[in-house]
Amino acid sequence: MCPFARYELGRAEPLVDVRLLRAPRQWPIQVTAFLFGVPVLGGQIPLSTYAQADPVERGYGLGADAAFVSTLIGVYVITLAIGAFTLPLTSRLLGVRRALVVSCLLVALGYALWIPFHDQTWQGLINMAVAGLGSGALVAALPSAAAAAAPENRTGFATGMTNATKTVGGAIASSIFAIALASDGLELETAVAPLSGYLTVWAVCSGAAVLAAAALMLAPRHAFSDRVEVPG
Repeated sequence: MCPFARYELGRAEPLVDVRLLRAPRQWPIQVTAFLFGVPVLGGQIPLSTYAQADPVERGYGLGADAAFVSTLIGVYVITLAIGAFTLPLTSRLLGVRRALVVSCLLVALGYALWIPFHDQTWQGLINMAVAGLGSGALVAALPSAAAAAAPENRTGFATGMTNATKTVGGAIASSIFAIALASDGLELETAVAPLSGYLTVWAVCSGAAVLAAAALMLAPRHAFSDRVEVPG
């Protein structure tokens, strides 16, 4: 990683603008996008498999059929849209950074609620609705926040990097979650993941969102205002 960074720093037109990524205005947003990828991309498949698990056979799960899984996803998508559409209002009321911090905390709360409340279908719907509100605001705001914190000739790169870092975060989380779901050892005859694995997934998703909120708080106060040139 370090040799790659040194190589990119020595180029006039780098493929990855390391100077921009390490700028105080930019790195908290990119770190937030990376951490946000953990719940929004990495946490979705475990939620789907948990919802479909039969509580009679496994001792946990919602016993959901395909119709309810679609409903669960639909509630998440609707609240995600609500979170995105109400972002201008919350940004005017709280300021952009505070609105993003609150969104991260909503995601953290939504996944944390899964830990004690995961036995009933209505609990799952409420949990996903809370997480969806925060996720929608972050999906809408992170690219524009990264662009606003970048020089005018680097807005495309900054915006694209939020998607790239989010994808990397989701990919790493998926690998970690696969290990967590097999941490107690999958029985080859039944191939049943332990409940503790799902609890770990939800805890990691919630913790990642809390860390994302902390990263945003480390950004300078002017990070979401006028652009400044990144020093060489």
